[in-house]
Amino acid sequence: MSHFTIEMLSDQCGVTTPNLRAWQRHGLLKPARASNGKRYYDYSHLLRIQLILKWLNEGVPITELARLLKGEHATLSSQWELYQEHLLSALENPGTEKLRALLRRYGRELPAGALLDKVICPLRLWLREGANATQMTRRARFDTQLVEYAAFVLQGLRKRPADTLVMIPLNMKDPLAIWLEAIRFSGEGFRIDLLAHPVAQPDLDEFQAEHYLLWSDAPLTPLQQVLYQQWQNEGRPLFTAGVGFSAPAQAEAPVSEAQADMSDAG
Repeated sequence: MSHFTIEMLSDQCGVTTPNLRAWQRHGLLKPARASNGKRYYDYSHLLRIQLILKWLNEGVPITELARLLKGEHATLSSQWELYQEHLLSALENPGTEKLRALLRRYGRELPAGALLDKVICPLRLWLREGANATQMTRRARFDTQLVEYAAFVLQGLRKRPADTLVMIPLNMKDPLAIWLEAIRFSGEGFRIDLLAHPVAQPDLDEFQAEHYLLWSDAPLTPLQQVLYQQWQNEGRPLFTAGVGFSAPAQAEAPVSEAQADMSDAG
């Protein structure tokens, strides 16, 4: 039977090593030991992780998972709103330590996709409602802490050898979008670098990377479509993300006969 290190298990399952270690502390995942005393994982651990991910994505509290895995009765009510309430409560505190600690704790306990889709993004949408000073300030504080958390996650990814993934936003309405996408990709086994601001027509030769992720939350312009096709023809190792890559390209505004006549007259 194949044996895995924790890093190999992380790559196989698409979750981070901090996720796996947190689940071990909660008694959800127990490594085996070889005759020489070294810890290892095998195919049975892959199956266990698939089950853990299934229940976490359904909102089962991590504190209840150990009971479920033993076949015992557990409370299966969703905990997403509770996670959000805890973060909001931390935001009501003028200090930042509680919020910072909660983000790192939830990042260890939850898969990145679940943390974003079930906790962070809904809370950001709620904070966007209303234009009073308190709500706007809390939204800004939350976003600032999310950037800090994303940077913390990216720094941790550099501690082991892996291919580099450069994340490049072409169009970006939400200034936090690329940071959130970096958190989402944190379990994919890359060392991640990113550009914090959009570059409409980037020069990919400016980067030393094995892979590129192009992000766009708006339809690609005709020139961007041409560049993207050129990069594909060159065999560039590209990933794409964001609704812009599934939306039709923006067509140039047609010129009316009257506008053409005015241009000719000029």
